[in-house]
Amino acid sequence: MSGKDFANENRTSVSVSLSALGENYRAIEALLSPGVTPLCVIKADAYGHGAVEVGRRLESMGARYFGVASISEGLELRRNLISSPILVLSGIMPWDDLEELADHDLTASVINFETLERIGKFHRASSLKIHVKIDTGMGRLGFGLCEVPELIRRLKQLKQVEIEGLMTHFSSSERHDDYGMKQVRDFGSVVRSFKDNGIEPGFVHMANSAAICTYPEAHFNMVRPGIMLYGSYPDPTLCERLKLRPVMKWSSGVAFVRKFSPGISLSYGRTYVTEKETVVAYIPLGYADGYSRGLSNRGIVLIKGRRCNVVGRVCMDWTFVDVTGVPDVRPGDEVVLLGTAGGETVTADEMAERIGTIPYEVLCCISRRIPRRYVD
Repeated sequence: MSGKDFANENRTSVSVSLSALGENYRAIEALLSPGVTPLCVIKADAYGHGAVEVGRRLESMGARYFGVASISEGLELRRNLISSPILVLSGIMPWDDLEELADHDLTASVINFETLERIGKFHRASSLKIHVKIDTGMGRLGFGLCEVPELIRRLKQLKQVEIEGLMTHFSSSERHDDYGMKQVRDFGSVVRSFKDNGIEPGFVHMANSAAICTYPEAHFNMVRPGIMLYGSYPDPTLCERLKLRPVMKWSSGVAFVRKFSPGISLSYGRTYVTEKETVVAYIPLGYADGYSRGLSNRGIVLIKGRRCNVVGRVCMDWTFVDVTGVPDVRPGDEVVLLGTAGGETVTADEMAERIGTIPYEVLCCISRRIPRRYVD
């Protein structure tokens, strides 16, 4: 894209490749045995990629089930005519309206006895489907292992509700270890207890993105791919097992360029002072757009296919970049924050490593004020 063309675009935008999304989905499918259903996790606006468009594309490719974090996320998909089953993964909150679940055919995660009691008293309980969550070692959501006998007793009394699934979550699944295997064994024991007591959950699921690669024994008959759909890895070691394409390109443009003599400080706090004659490009985006303040003096962007350093503190709406070594940088030139240009690439994984976080956070924090553009 030329500087002139880019100047005619929105100052900052995210481009989402639906073809890359589709390739990643097929690559994940290829790891699964016949009869294993991917539940595609598109919570948090599909990790910043746009849940509606992502959901539409995956549904058109045969995706049979989606996962979201809340009822409101599920309703957004239903309003946009996504008809596949949708599981509300984070459970039902005390303030949630069960009528909305029933009206829009959303499936509830049951994570405690309080939710189970509410559903049992709901006048339309027969119209609800539930997945029961077991805490096998995450210490977050779900029934503890010691609660399983009482849970089974109460579920057997809840005859009008369809128990469609049984699930748990790994505490750590990037590497195959003893603790993870203990979780697998404990969950398998719970599954057997359910079946021994006449409860046959249709779907049994445990494996998230990492575990799809590292714990084939935890695939059961459903898995929950999330970050890998979008071309990022839960752990860098997994790139050797599965080839993915980043789905997102995040770009902006050079607003203007200034030249500074040695000894001039840039941005808040004087954290960067020029040591020589320095050319600086000003990019009209900042932490309000999701470009982390943690990238101050350590971020990398691509301008004219060159890796350029972020200098000074990232502001709410501005970021400064040293382009001294890049010839003829002009206003309107494209700036790639995530993606590829001229043979160089900045990934969400690299950005996350620079600020001591995970690619999930990098992608999810990209502000909704930035328009998403969808390409094939």
